[in-house]
Amino acid sequence: MEIGSLNLHSFPRQERLRLKRDFDRVFREGVSLQNELFTVVYAKNGLDFNRIAIVVRKKLGKAHDRNKIKRWVRESYRTMKLEIAKGYDIVVIPRKALSEILDTIDYWTIRDGLEALLKRIGT
Repeated sequence: MEIGSLNLHSFPRQERLRLKRDFDRVFREGVSLQNELFTVVYAKNGLDFNRIAIVVRKKLGKAHDRNKIKRWVRESYRTMKLEIAKGYDIVVIPRKALSEILDTIDYWTIRDGLEALLKRIGT
């Protein structure tokens, strides 16, 4: 990935985890981290950039709530991706506690909770 020709804060298609075999590998071989808001599963991918996916179960609420969580997680990752270790496939799974407090929290709470986990990747 050429740094000079891409916007450093973009979220191109190649940084999205999409294939079933990649998901299966991450869940089979990956390491799990969690806090009160998120579970993050990650595994080495052999590339010089990260790929990320957000998995939100239907039990977390209505579609607009699930979409809001996904938008906030994507934006959080996009703005902090330069601070995260490279070469990992990452799956972010919001926990049930997040859906219970979604109406009372803001984007920055989501970002702080996710940042705490993503910065621990590879350590």
